[in-house]
Amino acid sequence: MTALQSLPAELARRRLLGTRDAAAFIGVSVKTFRRMKERGQLPQPLKPAERKFGWMIGDLSDFVDCRTAGLSWHEFKAAQAGNDNRR
Repeated sequence: MTALQSLPAELARRRLLGTRDAAAFIGVSVKTFRRMKERGQLPQPLKPAERKFGWMIGDLSDFVDCRTAGLSWHEFKAAQAGNDNRR
């Protein structure tokens, strides 16, 4: 059993991935991932250090689910919030 598997589900969803691992998690190259970040197409990253970004596994997992459903991240978040103002 890996350390991540032994964590409670909610805690595992909050684990941070760096840019390279986050790109691999959603199945795109680092270059594409960075372009998506600049366009605001990804979940909001956290900034654990001056020059580092991190994405929570739970947000990335939700992102993959919304892409599979054919929604943009903003449409997905608006639907979760019960908001009809989709970007």
